[in-house]
Amino acid sequence: MSRSKTAITPDTKVADLLRDYPTLEATLLQFSPAFAALKNPVLRKTVARVTSLQQAAKVGNVPVVEMVNVLRKEIGMAELGESFCPDGEENPVPVSLETPKTPVTLTLDVRPIIEEGDHPKEIVLTQADKLLPGECMELISPFPPAPLITLLQQKGFRVTMLPPQEGLVRTLVER
Repeated sequence: MSRSKTAITPDTKVADLLRDYPTLEATLLQFSPAFAALKNPVLRKTVARVTSLQQAAKVGNVPVVEMVNVLRKEIGMAELGESFCPDGEENPVPVSLETPKTPVTLTLDVRPIIEEGDHPKEIVLTQADKLLPGECMELISPFPPAPLITLLQQKGFRVTMLPPQEGLVRTLVER
């Protein structure tokens, strides 16, 4: 049975990326001298297995979305924000052309957090948990936050994503 190749996202582990797309090693090395450690077989078998592209981008002082999009483009994948769905699955969240009737009571722009190389998961979940019934949070991100959407849906929130625009995705989280 053949395994499908890894989707390239900020959460992709470096070892998985290089296992499935060995030609991308040269591209990674061009981003930062810090990535030269990938040449070390011990580090490649240990650190690369637990390090996500988001964490690597932080170490290399590289904007994660830029790095992921370059890697995706190199192998012919659409850039994040164009048609991104993790692991090739269908879109995990309803996409609507209309904003919900529930008024937005909080806007949370996570783009700066992601650009710093951090993961916005905890702040998003914390803010969502503060929503009262009938309230809505607008989440602004550089690409569809599919793993967060799944977590929010599992917690009982209604989640709607507006069609992605270049570099901007608006996701509405309703209690």
